Amino acid sequence: MKIDRKSFDKIFESKFWIKLKESIVPFESTPVKSKFLDELYSGITEFTYNPKNPRDYIVINKHNGISRYVPTFSRKDYCVYFLCIKLLENEIAINRVNGTYGGWTLGNPIRLKEEQEILELDYIPFNTINEFAWANEWQSFQNIAKTYRDLDDWNYFINLDIANFYDCINLTILERKIRHVVPKSKQDVVTLLFHFLQNWNKKLEGYNLKTVGIPQDEIGDCSRILANFYLQDYDLIMNNLCDKYQAKYIRFADDQIIYTKDLLTARNILFDASRELLKINLNFNSSKVKEFNSKDEFDFYWSFEIFELLKSKNNKRKINSAIEKYFENLDRNLKFRDNSVLKRILSIDSKFIELKFKHRLISMFFNPDFLAQLTVWHFKRIREFISNDNDFFQELDKMVYTVPFNSYHYNLLAFYKIERPDYNCSVIEKRIEEIKLK
Repeated sequence: MKIDRKSFDKIFESKFWIKLKESIVPFESTPVKSKFLDELYSGITEFTYNPKNPRDYIVINKHNGISRYVPTFSRKDYCVYFLCIKLLENEIAINRVNGTYGGWTLGNPIRLKEEQEILELDYIPFNTINEFAWANEWQSFQNIAKTYRDLDDWNYFINLDIANFYDCINLTILERKIRHVVPKSKQDVVTLLFHFLQNWNKKLEGYNLKTVGIPQDEIGDCSRILANFYLQDYDLIMNNLCDKYQAKYIRFADDQIIYTKDLLTARNILFDASRELLKINLNFNSSKVKEFNSKDEFDFYWSFEIFELLKSKNNKRKINSAIEKYFENLDRNLKFRDNSVLKRILSIDSKFIELKFKHRLISMFFNPDFLAQLTVWHFKRIREFISNDNDFFQELDKMVYTVPFNSYHYNLLAFYKIERPDYNCSVIEKRIEEIKLK
């Protein structure tokens, strides 16, 4: 692949190089950047670069004990993936339909929000390059969900989710779509990108070229951009389909909402949408289809009122009103975005929370299923809620031996190295090795 050295170096002057250090699977060493880039540039331009096996697979509890595997690449592989997407982003990091989100670029954020403001968003991945873009897009999606709700007298709403989205993306279709929009001068970049995408998982798939699936992002937003681009033609079809039925369609990543006036129209759109997804090797997750028969049901599930109250970070009355509504919904066994609300509450300064709620919240935070899905930042926030570290540490220590998902152990290891320096981390490291995918 041809790229001049000055342009090559400029790409790695970005935040990405710093972000590499934030992998929760520590690198064995940190190379001298100039020497590393010399070797990487030579490997790419002299066509000697080949992807290595992942350093490890981060195993995350996707839902109800189902595992999601996130590969952690070598430094060179991360850089090659980032380089390719960065060079192609003007053509592929787009959104072609109003109400669809996920097409921002890898460029420097307009401004960076404080860590607390970013990580309080339940949807945001823990190691995105552009935190502001993630936050802004997700908030825009929530706002448009509310705005579209009031555009017409909708009586029926459907929430949809694509099953195993990243794992089912057909690489042949994806490559064809990308080559169609990329100029001739960048075709070599596409070739390098697919050399990586077809060969990164040899540890599990051998020497067979990978034909389906892109890796989940551990660092950065490269796969997110590709996945979003993969749905662009589908978005256009869905938009036209909803116009035909006098309905509305919005999407963020693989989450979709359809607004209609009656059940029959909703089912017709869902049928046609399923057929369109099949053409690109995708299907809806039937277990995650949520239907709402009124605006009130839709609003309640999305917890718009609670999230609106929690926006007032220094308003004690509104904060406690939101928490009271959260517990009322739980006690009535009603379905709403309870996990998202709990994570949002975790971002609130505990001094504003009334004592009658605080004790119950702490018991919720100590739930092993909740703890097992948290990041270093969340652990720090829980610690600020409690007065006794020993109880918290004891609960975390017990889970080292019971949780099978190593995302918990890697995050706990990073947390303890900062917050509990006297702890013998070899206990966690041994457990990571025991449950490692081999």
